[in-house]
Amino acid sequence: MNYSALIQNRKSVREFTDKQVSFRDLETLKDYYRNSVRRLIPELKTELYFFSTSARAALEGAAGYNRFLVGAPQYLVLMSEKHPHAHLNGGYMMEDLILKLTDMDLDSCWLTFADSEDIKSSLGIESDLDVVAMAAFGYGAKTTRRLRLNIRSMSNVDVVAQHRYMEPKHRIQDMAFVNTWGNPQDLRRQIGFFDDMLWEALYAATLSPSYLNRQAYGFVLHGGSISLISKPDPYNTQIDRDLSLGIVLHHFSSVAENWTGKLRWDFAADDSELNLPEGHQLVAACPL
Repeated sequence: MNYSALIQNRKSVREFTDKQVSFRDLETLKDYYRNSVRRLIPELKTELYFFSTSARAALEGAAGYNRFLVGAPQYLVLMSEKHPHAHLNGGYMMEDLILKLTDMDLDSCWLTFADSEDIKSSLGIESDLDVVAMAAFGYGAKTTRRLRLNIRSMSNVDVVAQHRYMEPKHRIQDMAFVNTWGNPQDLRRQIGFFDDMLWEALYAATLSPSYLNRQAYGFVLHGGSISLISKPDPYNTQIDRDLSLGIVLHHFSSVAENWTGKLRWDFAADDSELNLPEGHQLVAACPL
């Protein structure tokens, strides 16, 4: 798949038509999950469940987008064995499945949830694995314009009409720094421009969906490596935070690996020289 193009063209849909997803498309997606889906932590055991529109009533109050369930022909529920980075891996894998749906001309929407056991009970899932990611998919209803909700704080909210799907939520220079957090010096020379690997990978990262479009993360380039940093955000739960971080790792990696080959992220990297502000945390780092 051409990840750079798919990331730019993918859109989040809140309203779906009643048109059913074909059996052939469902089988294609199942086969992709079994054989090709990208994984951040390959050794983790996962399972993917498919549910039809009949699951909507069961999911009311347990899952949704910012607590409002999106009605759709199909739902995906990704399960994982317990692991400190299970939701990171879940965000990474589900975003890959969502981009596969985009490649198949199907629309999708991430769903939020607070409790794995509530979802399992609602859907009748009997498994020792935990729910780590959910999405709705099908055929999006046509709208005259696309809106994006920007929640900077509970007293500072705006809604903007988007005219291009590739419009970034944050600029690269707002998300990437050199050597230490907050230092923009020499960034342009470090990342190049347009068709350079680092620029394209970071641009893909700026397009990452996140809970309430908060994008509470950034990168530090240092010593031939890049580190993903999580910023404190009172409006993100731990699950939403980790899913968002998994998604941005996917966007960066899937584009960068066109040049670098497989990236290996280190979740125990040293942050002592990054000058991180209070509350900021190093998520993972990898050499470039």
